[in-house]
Amino acid sequence: MSQVVADESAGVAGVVANPFGELEAIPGKNHSRVGSVRPSALLYTSGIGATVDMPHIAVMPQGLDAWEIAYSKQGGPQLVLVPRLLDAVRKVLPRVEELRQPPWLPEKAYESGTPIGIPTRVFPQWLRCTGCDLLAPVSESPKFEFVNTSRHRPDKAQFVHKSCKGRPKKGQRQGTLDARDRLAVPARYLIACTDGHLDEFPYVEWVHGADGEPVKCKVAKPEMRMMEWRSNLGPQVKISCAACDASRNIAELTRAGGEDMLPDCRGRHPHLPTYAPADSPCQADVRLMLLGAANQWFPASVSVLVLPARKHVTAIDVAETVKGLPAATFADVQTIDDLLGWRKFGPKDIRSLFEGIADDALWNGIEVARGHATAAANTDAPTTPSGFDPISLLEPEWDTLVHPEDFEREDRRAGFRVRAVDVASALQPVLSDVVAVERVKKANAFIGFTRIDALDRVGDASNRIAPLVQSGNPKWVPATEDRGEGVFLRFDEAVIRAWEDDVLDSDVWKAHLAAHERNVGRRQSRTAEKIDAADRMPPPRYWAMHTMSHLLIREMAMSSGYGSASLSERLYAWRGTEDREAAAGILIATTSPDSEGTLGGLVDLARTDRLEKVFRDALRRAERCSSDPICAHRVPSGQEDFLHGAACHFCLFVSETSCEKANRFLDRRFALTLNAGPEYAVNGLFHSVVATIREQVE
Repeated sequence: MSQVVADESAGVAGVVANPFGELEAIPGKNHSRVGSVRPSALLYTSGIGATVDMPHIAVMPQGLDAWEIAYSKQGGPQLVLVPRLLDAVRKVLPRVEELRQPPWLPEKAYESGTPIGIPTRVFPQWLRCTGCDLLAPVSESPKFEFVNTSRHRPDKAQFVHKSCKGRPKKGQRQGTLDARDRLAVPARYLIACTDGHLDEFPYVEWVHGADGEPVKCKVAKPEMRMMEWRSNLGPQVKISCAACDASRNIAELTRAGGEDMLPDCRGRHPHLPTYAPADSPCQADVRLMLLGAANQWFPASVSVLVLPARKHVTAIDVAETVKGLPAATFADVQTIDDLLGWRKFGPKDIRSLFEGIADDALWNGIEVARGHATAAANTDAPTTPSGFDPISLLEPEWDTLVHPEDFEREDRRAGFRVRAVDVASALQPVLSDVVAVERVKKANAFIGFTRIDALDRVGDASNRIAPLVQSGNPKWVPATEDRGEGVFLRFDEAVIRAWEDDVLDSDVWKAHLAAHERNVGRRQSRTAEKIDAADRMPPPRYWAMHTMSHLLIREMAMSSGYGSASLSERLYAWRGTEDREAAAGILIATTSPDSEGTLGGLVDLARTDRLEKVFRDALRRAERCSSDPICAHRVPSGQEDFLHGAACHFCLFVSETSCEKANRFLDRRFALTLNAGPEYAVNGLFHSVVATIREQVE
């Protein structure tokens, strides 16, 4: 777990959060720690720029400038040395030199008084008292006090309204209850724009009519109140001024034209914190946003499997590894004699990457990486297309998994170990290879985030990714390593290609194509460039294997000892082109930052007899869905734009932590031959397997 530590100070623009400084001066012996999150959460749910809901407060992890302070307390960062991942990150952030694990110290070190963790700021700053409805920013109101006095209970960290007397009655300025401290909670309204900015809702200005006819108030910073009540007509939240009695209802902003009442975006990045310069204001559209809304934060991350070294390493292989390391790694190595010294005294974790490689071979690889020498091309190595291409990240993994004989059987440095398993006769009509992945490591890097629109809805435009540092050009990004096990299945390409060619001419495929085009057209961001729907439509083989992958995940969860949410899929499904060979495979794996992902229950399912039973049971269950015949007949038509066919929560959907496409591009009829009427009839890819299994049973 990484600790989450908070800075109580105001979010002053340009001031880097330092929750570790002057801790002794904090009144009431408050502690800086306010919670903890798993490293993977920092990449996918609670990362930089996201609002993290603690039991009583909300905080925002700060940018990488603030993390430097945490690393200085830790004694330096721990690096993730995966050159292939670093190279992929550089396609988006070209100046990145390192991949760093989040700052972390063992719990015992924290107990001794050393505060280490992810720096955060209280955001939003506006709080509402649950006793009297007082609404004020914590940085400006002396009535709110931070209370976090229990070292072992950071979940009790909270803000209180001191000596609150309850809600005032009509005609009164304050309540009449006994004065006592009452809990203050975050005010839940924010404003965001499509360029990734996020800001506090302008309560004072909005209530006093800054968007239309302004109301003059008696005081410059009046006391505000927020009152809300239940309603079936949308939010009924009244914001009022205690000084001049001006009031407005948030419901105004949810009606037609409500967005026009919002102010222009100030270009605020509260995680840095910065504002847009006066000479270059933000011109993006502003939206009303609820705290914790699903479209408030979309992470942008890259993940790769850590692959073993080839048995016969070439200069090109060495050069690719060198290119993926920090630029300063070989800066002082100018001769082969310098290299000999580096191999003795260089960083141990980096030196281990080149164990077993001769000195002259390593020197040649360094020269190739610098462009001072050339090397003969390795005809067996997969070519990598220029530019960022998601398939280019999968090709080396595919090449490793389908040719285990070309790689070391056991590579402790890469955390990789595989073994081939015999394929059951009943599965051989479609399945060509089974590989038990006994050890596998996955590396993940966080490159930024977007707001309002997910990255794929804006055409993967890198200019829509919010910056992680004030300069906009980070030299490192957060990364994690997960360990696990899995089962890899390779399908017969001849069978896949023949089946796919038939499906491409079917009516059901044409219906899915039309639905996908409607979906992209309707959900594409208005601020994005034109997206070609055809470029983002997976081929039929992907639909079939994706469907089979979900069926296997649901079935394996009952036998492996892992929950279905702990299993994840990695699909290798693309048609062949002049530049790359076709692929058709599934890797179902479980990964975890610790040893919990390598318990052995999943890899044991790769055994011939057990995998045959898992396949048989998965296909048998898929033949019937509790929502049939509705589910079996479902195909998008007319103006419908959902991206699945015969699939639903009863038969096919899995947790979004398991699915790489958020339960899209699924259809049981592509895996099985369903009795769903002649209009959308199509032979399932695995109908021959089902027939063989039935013959064996009979």
